[in-house]
Amino acid sequence: MTGKSKKELQMEIDMLRSELKVAREAAEITSEFVVKQFEQTERMLHRAQMADAERQAVLDAATQLSIIATNLDGTIQLFSKGAATLLGYHPDEMVGKHNILSLHLSEELDHYGKEMSALPESDLHNMKVFDQFVKQKHSRAREWIYVCKDGHHLPVSLSITSLSDPGGGSKVGYLFTAMDMTLQKQMERELIHSKELAESANTSKGDFLARMSHEIRTPMNGIIGMTSLLQKTPLIPKQSDYVDKVLLSANTLLNLINDILDFSKIDAGKLHLEEVPFSLEDVLGNIANVVGMQAEEKGLEFLFHVDPQINYCLIGDPLRLGQVLMNLAGNAVKFTEQGEIVISVLLEDLQKDELTLQFSVRDTGIGLQKDQVPGLFSAFSQADDSITRKYGGTGLGLAICKQLAEMMGGRIWAVSEPGQGSDFFFTTKLRISAKKKNQRSRRGKLPEGLRALVVDDNKTARDVLVSILTSLNITVDTAVDGQSAIKLLNEAMEQGVAYDVVLLDWIMPGIDGIETARRIKSHTSHAKIPAMLMVTANGREEAYVEAANVGMDAFLLKPVYASVIYDTLLENLGTGTISGTRKIKDTKQDVDLEKIQGAHILLVDDNSINRQVATEFLEDVGITVKTAANGKECLAALSREQFDLVLMDIQMPDMDGLEATRRIRQESRYMDLPIIAMTAHAMSGDREKSIAAGMNEHITKPIDPDILYRALRQWIPAKQLDQQDSRIIVPLAPAEENHLDALPIMPGINQEQALKVLNGKYQLFLTMLYDFQKSYSTLPTLLREFSRTNRWDRIQEYAHTVKGVSGYIGAASLLKKAEAVEHALKKGQSEEAAVLLIPFIDEADRVLSSLSLLPAKEECAVSQPDEVVPVEQADMQQQGKLLQQLINHLQQGEVAAEEQFGEIKKGLSGRGMDKQLQALAQLIEDIEYEQAAESARELLTLIQ
Repeated sequence: MTGKSKKELQMEIDMLRSELKVAREAAEITSEFVVKQFEQTERMLHRAQMADAERQAVLDAATQLSIIATNLDGTIQLFSKGAATLLGYHPDEMVGKHNILSLHLSEELDHYGKEMSALPESDLHNMKVFDQFVKQKHSRAREWIYVCKDGHHLPVSLSITSLSDPGGGSKVGYLFTAMDMTLQKQMERELIHSKELAESANTSKGDFLARMSHEIRTPMNGIIGMTSLLQKTPLIPKQSDYVDKVLLSANTLLNLINDILDFSKIDAGKLHLEEVPFSLEDVLGNIANVVGMQAEEKGLEFLFHVDPQINYCLIGDPLRLGQVLMNLAGNAVKFTEQGEIVISVLLEDLQKDELTLQFSVRDTGIGLQKDQVPGLFSAFSQADDSITRKYGGTGLGLAICKQLAEMMGGRIWAVSEPGQGSDFFFTTKLRISAKKKNQRSRRGKLPEGLRALVVDDNKTARDVLVSILTSLNITVDTAVDGQSAIKLLNEAMEQGVAYDVVLLDWIMPGIDGIETARRIKSHTSHAKIPAMLMVTANGREEAYVEAANVGMDAFLLKPVYASVIYDTLLENLGTGTISGTRKIKDTKQDVDLEKIQGAHILLVDDNSINRQVATEFLEDVGITVKTAANGKECLAALSREQFDLVLMDIQMPDMDGLEATRRIRQESRYMDLPIIAMTAHAMSGDREKSIAAGMNEHITKPIDPDILYRALRQWIPAKQLDQQDSRIIVPLAPAEENHLDALPIMPGINQEQALKVLNGKYQLFLTMLYDFQKSYSTLPTLLREFSRTNRWDRIQEYAHTVKGVSGYIGAASLLKKAEAVEHALKKGQSEEAAVLLIPFIDEADRVLSSLSLLPAKEECAVSQPDEVVPVEQADMQQQGKLLQQLINHLQQGEVAAEEQFGEIKKGLSGRGMDKQLQALAQLIEDIEYEQAAESARELLTLIQ
């Protein structure tokens, strides 16, 4: 190898230096790039760590939110702290070791699988269920059950979404987000329980009202019935005033009971409207009969204004429609001292066979302030307290009207001005009956071209009559008083266009209607007027008599409506004939009761007061009455003799009225026997139960004689009744003399109330007081001892016995406290009974202390009225029945047992049972009613 020249070597060195420089520069660039890459990677790693930390912080913070991520086969990849808290697992136990399916119920997966399957007969299972949720985009949370580590089931609201690969976007797993629903479920259960309690309370309220209705109406029947009978007896003016006020108060209370029942039934949704054909004229006539009399007593004009387009034959609920009108009209009369009351009926809308009517009741009374109107229709609301004090009322009436109007498809409102009166409006939807009223064409036709003169000083009354007459195609003129009427008659006669009809009011300024009629009749040219009618709001007897004396053709009471005037004019002017026309001679008629006189009726009622009231009502109209105290006695009476009708109470011991009726109807011979329910059951559905049992009619207590008589006229068979009746009626025994003023005041004992319970038997009351003092003098000590030794069975026995007798001495508070203890012990609540026992003992101490104030007991026998034992009661079978009644009285702790036993003793004395009778008498005397009942059963077995 030849050596290189120096120049060549220098060139290689320069080249090497250049390459070294390039390499150094490249290394510097690479180094800088690597450093930058490292720094960037470090920053990215830091951000990832930060994001991961933030994500973990979020997961850890969501302690009540379960977040679980899985791969496609369901293996858990992420198990949040919230999931661990809710389910009880540690994340290390779950991640990569368990499948999400282990947290679900198989039956729930099957249920959702069937729901999510696209094909009817195809089911989805396992992870396919969740996959289908994702595919169908059911991202909304649904209710699922998670199975916790301890095995209990946790309700959760679960949302399922898919997890995708960030690079390719393909699905790599699922995310399960669930929230604990335990609290929500508990709240739902509590709400459901509260709803059930509320419904139960509502039902209980309805049952309570039904029972209270029966319990209140029964004594109300006695009060109203007896007061009505008392009115028929000779009374001095002061007594008559007292009786009138008692009857008014009783009817007011009855109306209040009806209002409360109606409000409760509407509030509970148990009041249902009827859909029956009715005549609007009948509804208005009922309003006129009731409210019209009240208006007449206050000297008010009471008028109807009915749109002539309205068809009177309608379908709806006449009872509830009349109830709204009666309430509004009654209020109008109550708050009006002078002026008029006008009930208007307008046709608001007509669609085929359905119409909407607008009713209004306008008065000229005290009126209302504007701020008082909005709250008028709220329950228990009055315009202000002064109205309540002055006029009375509960504030329920208008609330009921509002609810009824809305139930009938309408609304109610009021317009009023202070001192100017009020106008109450309501609308209702009704249907036109298929039997359209077209009696005018059937009954006859009025002559054409008639002219009428209306004479009335009240403009509204004139307008109403003009409207009615105009609708009958009659030409009408009006006059405001008698003088003006006579002037118009004279002018018409001079012009040759005489009047065919004159309608006169009675009370007018100047000369009244009677005098006006007399002057018209005295004029030769006017005396031949075809029809002269008196139309007045005053129905006093003197008006009838004077109208007839001056030759009036008819007497009509306001408010009148078109059909009444049409019928009257047709009778006087037309070519047809009408039965029952309102002519003067037959306008005032008594109720026709002739056809039911001598009827033989069986009255079935367990309450003696009800029997007495109904008996006197029936005997007043010549009806013969036999009585029975329960269903069994009713059946026995029917087997012995024949009756024309049965009046049947519903709630009775031994056998109630419904069961008795069903048994009566099972025998073909009684299929046509009329049976009328006469009961205090007045709740919705009670009438239906009576009819379903086989009764013909259902009337409620207190007894309204008119309703009773109408029912009797309808159902007593139309036949020749036997007027010869040899049956003997035993007169009532006189009432015992009351000596309460001789007794000391005894706290805890209501002496007047006790006498009422014992039907005024003063001697029996005294006996009960002394016997109670003797029998229960150690009661407080015994109760304390039984409580100390936990003898709750004995405490219950004493509570029951005291409850049975304390009512008869007027110790109402003691009765309630004894009843509370007994009720608690019957339910096994001894702890509650222990609390209630303290006031029971305290009240017993108070009553016994009061009884110690009694004077020393005098040795005197309680005089018993002579008993008349019917011949049919002398046989042993009848004595058995009486004994069974005695057992029932004893079981119920009723003092009536003493009287019952007296009758039994007479029938069985001297028949080899005197020893048993003496023992039974002693037990009843000692008020040991339970032992007496057992002794009576032994006696019953003996005679059987």
